[in-house]
Amino acid sequence: MQGTKVVVVGVGNCCSALVQSIMYHSKNPKGLINYELGGLKPSDIEIVGAIDIDSRKVGKDLSEAIFADPNVVPKLTEVPFTGVKVVKGPVLDGAEGVLSDVIKVDDSQPVDVSAYLNELGGGMLLCLLPTGCQRAVEFYADAALKSGYAFLNCTPAKIASDNRWAEAFEDKGIPLVGDDLMSQMGGTVFHMGVLDFLTRRGVVVTKTYQLDISGTVEAFGVLEDFRREEKRKVKSDAIRQMLPPESSVATGTSDYVGFMKDCRTGYFYIEGKNCLGSDITIDIYLRTHDGPNGAGILLDVIRAVKIASDRGVGGPLTSVCAYGFKNPPIRSSINESAEWFRAFIKGERKR
Repeated sequence: MQGTKVVVVGVGNCCSALVQSIMYHSKNPKGLINYELGGLKPSDIEIVGAIDIDSRKVGKDLSEAIFADPNVVPKLTEVPFTGVKVVKGPVLDGAEGVLSDVIKVDDSQPVDVSAYLNELGGGMLLCLLPTGCQRAVEFYADAALKSGYAFLNCTPAKIASDNRWAEAFEDKGIPLVGDDLMSQMGGTVFHMGVLDFLTRRGVVVTKTYQLDISGTVEAFGVLEDFRREEKRKVKSDAIRQMLPPESSVATGTSDYVGFMKDCRTGYFYIEGKNCLGSDITIDIYLRTHDGPNGAGILLDVIRAVKIASDRGVGGPLTSVCAYGFKNPPIRSSINESAEWFRAFIKGERKR
């Protein structure tokens, strides 16, 4: 089985953590859901290309660009020179609104993305753009489709969950996964897990919220109304599937706190009814780091997409989507999606 070649769009915090995790977990299995997956280890993932628009990253080697502002993921392991130079992509809607306050758009001409992808020789295109860049995400989805690249949409933009895109990728036999990456141990997956546990124990949840604060560019971007609403809807829909229709649900990023940097704190509140109609209340918080959380699940998703490519499976990989994303084409519980994913890796489920 050949190596897993990946081109990254958006050299932000998640990209920084992903590059570092490939190095760190080359020989260290601790902290991962799956160290070996279908015969592939994290060290089998190779970043062969990188696209961004920020002048502090464009033109630099990936090993340097991942630590450039406005990235806030700390250096957790040494990353040697990669030989991958970050190239400039088209700006489109990637620096509109509040993002213009944190992104310094490079003044050089963008590359011809299709030519760039064709020159690199295939693999998969990993979209790590900020929330709310609909035109840019669709541009790269189209570029992947035309160049024969599998497309991994980590943003809330509807690609894998949109029938038009799903059919287009399936017609060409190209794998597609998304939408909106769900962290290895982030707020949404933790919230879903707690609600699933309560439901299994007979608790009827009547009210719940999950509110986050963080210091990343993503948290800053969702201060803008339309980005916040897009993110809120995806998170809320993921939580609602776990609850009775009449339950009250509120989710979202409530504020940006710059000094928190890559740290994210999620506040969770749950009210429910137990035996004899007695009250149960849960009020807790969870503190994690955004970058490593995203990288942890991406290591699995990327290898699963490689397995699908080797098997010649195109279109939305529903098992992988349910396992690794908040807004998949077909939703399932945390436990069921994990079973789907394991069955897919074993070849017991086609997609």
